[in-house]
Amino acid sequence: MRLPKGREIEAKDVDFETIKEDWNEYKLEDGTVLKFKTIVSSIIRTADHDPMTGDPVYHVRSTNILRVKALEEMKRLPTTKKPVGEGEGEGEGVEVG
Repeated sequence: MRLPKGREIEAKDVDFETIKEDWNEYKLEDGTVLKFKTIVSSIIRTADHDPMTGDPVYHVRSTNILRVKALEEMKRLPTTKKPVGEGEGEGEGVEVG
């Protein structure tokens, strides 16, 4: 496995079973509730061990998911659509006002 800065280490993919994936919830001062979840896609055990605990070192690949529940008065929908200029992509762009 190649680490950042080019260092290579011995590592092995580890099969796993998801036991629980809960949402973390945060209420902001404006009343918005953020729900955050990390979904693990792979776990790799390295040949290294933590020098303080002796535990094996793992690298985890994951994706973060964020859900937002905002108060109605805080929401704002796109108000107008305008064509995207040439060279900027296809279809229509959305202008938020």
